[in-house]
Amino acid sequence: MRSPSRPSTRTVRRLGLPLATVSVLLAACGGGPEARVADTTSTPPTTTTSPPPPSATTTPTVPPAATTPNHRMFAFYYLWWDTAHWHARLGPNYPYTSNPLPLPATLSGDGCTVTNNFPGNQLTDVANPLWTQSDAGQIQADVNLAAHIGLAGFAVSWAGTGQANQTVNSSTFNQRLALVVDAVHKLNQEGTPFSLWIAYISSAAIRTTDQINNDLGYLDKTYGTNPAFDHSNGGRPTLIMMGSRKYPISVLNAFSAQWRPHFYLVGDENWDTWDSAKAADFDADQYYWSSQNPVTNKSSFSDIAQLATEVRSSRNPDGSAKQFFAPLAPGYNKVLGGGSGCVPRAGGQTMRDIYAGNSAAADPNGWMVISWNEIDEGTYIVPLERYGLQSVATLSSIIDQPPTAPGAAG
Repeated sequence: MRSPSRPSTRTVRRLGLPLATVSVLLAACGGGPEARVADTTSTPPTTTTSPPPPSATTTPTVPPAATTPNHRMFAFYYLWWDTAHWHARLGPNYPYTSNPLPLPATLSGDGCTVTNNFPGNQLTDVANPLWTQSDAGQIQADVNLAAHIGLAGFAVSWAGTGQANQTVNSSTFNQRLALVVDAVHKLNQEGTPFSLWIAYISSAAIRTTDQINNDLGYLDKTYGTNPAFDHSNGGRPTLIMMGSRKYPISVLNAFSAQWRPHFYLVGDENWDTWDSAKAADFDADQYYWSSQNPVTNKSSFSDIAQLATEVRSSRNPDGSAKQFFAPLAPGYNKVLGGGSGCVPRAGGQTMRDIYAGNSAAADPNGWMVISWNEIDEGTYIVPLERYGLQSVATLSSIIDQPPTAPGAAG
């Protein structure tokens, strides 16, 4: 049965987006205190669920265009969604020929207890129909909607082949990154600001120095001066080394010496791993904390405050201040994908609470939204069947409010 949260044609048209974009959007919509460390490659600890959230089946009002885009709020954007990836996650027993496609799992009122509807399935939500990021129209729709609600851009989760002399056609990731760049160019030409960072995939598997150098050499040669990328940080494109805390300092030293002249380097370090050695290698820091729980882990805000203070305790070689970018997630649920924790969305309240708490604690220089489309871990805000436009509407309302502290990004 189709979720009532799916927006109608009339509702989506109110976005004021091109008709081609509207059609793609319609297709797409469809235990104890938490420990500190959680990312896309670690298993989050069990969390205690909060009281039942407001019903997720009420269609929210589609947000109007942001009056003032948040020029320092980026969302992580993943490139792996296509037919094969959907099928790998939904499993062999999912009824792919059904019209409409059913939700793959049922969530209880607490937003966390999951009943799997199809053996082998790992997801709680689905696109209807299943779209692919090999389709330039889908990527353009994502870019257009993200810009519409006021995001500054995407931090594109990307890694090259690791080989020398790679090209745009050397891998699916390279091809899809090119599609994202093209989509941003088109949007910019229409007068809408939006730009890109790179979230370099170096966490799930440790990459060798040669692989890193080959990938970043390709990136620098192909996109180093490309206007689709954000050059506001000293003229260099911004690159986050995801999972930097998993690398020995000798590798990070070599990485920084080679690539800091070409990229504004952002670490992926937490309060236990950031130190003077990391400060010497990175211009800024963010922590991919996908399961921050503002209800069961009140100390999460003091942890963020500690990290921000540590990051800002030294300056960069050029004399510039180090920046700290705070995490912002709508919730977390990876129970069917092997995770053990859950943070309920609470009808948008979780995202609002994290924004308020991290703002007050850290006065961040910017924000990293986790995520636009990490559907596996349940942190996505892209409109799918279960929540429709609820999460993008919540994020839009956050972006449209004034900064909560002097100096906060706005």
